[in-house]
Amino acid sequence: MSKGTIIYYGGFTLPDKSASANRVVSNGKIFDKLGYKTVFIGVTDDSFEGLRAVQGCENMFEHAHPESAKQWLRHMLSVEHIEAVAAKYGDVRRIILYNVPMFTLIKAKKVFSKRNIEVCYDCTEWTKDTDGSLPKRIFKAFDEILISNFAHKVADGMIAISRIMERKYKNSKNLLILPPLVDINDEIWHQQTETHEGVFEFCFAGIPDGKKESLDKVVEAFCGINKKNTHLRIIGITENDFNNIYPDCFIPKNVRNKITFMGRLSHAETIRYVLGCNCYIFIRRSDKRNNAGFPTKFAEAFTCGVPIITTDVSDVGDYIGKSGRGSLLKDMSTEGISEAMLHQLGNMAQSKSLDRTFHYDSYIQPTENWLK
Repeated sequence: MSKGTIIYYGGFTLPDKSASANRVVSNGKIFDKLGYKTVFIGVTDDSFEGLRAVQGCENMFEHAHPESAKQWLRHMLSVEHIEAVAAKYGDVRRIILYNVPMFTLIKAKKVFSKRNIEVCYDCTEWTKDTDGSLPKRIFKAFDEILISNFAHKVADGMIAISRIMERKYKNSKNLLILPPLVDINDEIWHQQTETHEGVFEFCFAGIPDGKKESLDKVVEAFCGINKKNTHLRIIGITENDFNNIYPDCFIPKNVRNKITFMGRLSHAETIRYVLGCNCYIFIRRSDKRNNAGFPTKFAEAFTCGVPIITTDVSDVGDYIGKSGRGSLLKDMSTEGISEAMLHQLGNMAQSKSLDRTFHYDSYIQPTENWLK
């Protein structure tokens, strides 16, 4: 018998078209195991009115992404989509808001507390960065201050993604720490991988925005080592995309054929390439945004069992330190990245196996305590 319904609401693209969608779906599997029905409400770039079911997916709904300033304001101050889904299921016990603005949290708390439905907040980032007009950027900066300092005082419970957030939200009424999780039993982790006999392959997967990721440093370092039988696979952008984002990054002709730009791939295709690589690499600067968050790409590559080269951001150092699988960089210098690459080249024969550290099953007990 179901213990009731949990509604997960936020700006994720269902069912698996974004890192945020993969996070909430994995968290939902924990709730399902604990006897709850989990229903998701995400967004899509399609243009339509109201709410619709996600094609081919049970208990998943989506609405159009707001575009104009008027639509954004209405969206931020409205919980109509949550109310519609709550009316459909009838036995809603808890609503979890994923990275929504502070005003949406306040509105939801005001509406649903009258119905004895708890409103919680899943926080995975503190960031001022956003595209759009000056007023939108100013609002985003203001909202980041509100979320990082006051979300835990409004919400009935908090889910946070890192130890930095854990310390910040330590006075929350109810706090749960969940890094990005996976379902290791899913078929995407058991795919047949391509072989690249005698070639050591480095891999990066993601959508760099020029602020969060420093993919240019990875490419510069790879060009610097210029070793035979090495390859760099870049998933997420085309070569033209790369040149537009990093116009000052030059790739010599003698290295160009060693780098493959894959463009955007499905989540399953991306994981297949990560499973088959010899070393995963991504570089992020150590700042508030990156340290408060937790890179989903790290959790996925760690699950694949491959060595990882990355900077010391968030909690990743703990995992690399305990596993001894990878290189943790102290800075973002191309010399340091090249040195780490050369070090990993000596581990080509290292065997790989799936790692269960981020398997959602490992977090069932703390989640059950949080729900109680």
